[in-house]
Amino acid sequence: MSARSVIKALLEADATLLATATGGVFDYDEAGRFGLSREATPTAFTSAGIIKPCVVVKGRGPRPTGALADDVLQITSTSEVVEIWLYEDSAYTTIATMKARIYTLLHGVQVSGSFVCRWAGTALADQRDDTLGNVSVEREDYQVFALR
Repeated sequence: MSARSVIKALLEADATLLATATGGVFDYDEAGRFGLSREATPTAFTSAGIIKPCVVVKGRGPRPTGALADDVLQITSTSEVVEIWLYEDSAYTTIATMKARIYTLLHGVQVSGSFVCRWAGTALADQRDDTLGNVSVEREDYQVFALR
């Protein structure tokens, strides 16, 4: 199971996060190659077509770190960055609430199949997504350390 799918399942299982992320938690498989849309992810939008607060999880894939390596056993340590994209209609207040809850759920936590997950920074802050009608968007990155 990928770090992306483990993190998505963890976020989807949290009632506190879902009370804020009323549009849901998605990954790029669900959103499709063009991202969130009224067609691909209709639950992320109101009946009037306005985006609800929601989360999209995207994994970049594991990369070797070289911190741990055993060529005989064919083991190496890996690091995978998982991007957490947060959306809301026109402000950043709900995004801030979702970010805080996600940090509590992920930072310093051993997610399934890994050593630890750590916050790796804010990649985008106070941005707008013009493809969705200039809605508010931010991205937080989390780094997952594991063995392969």
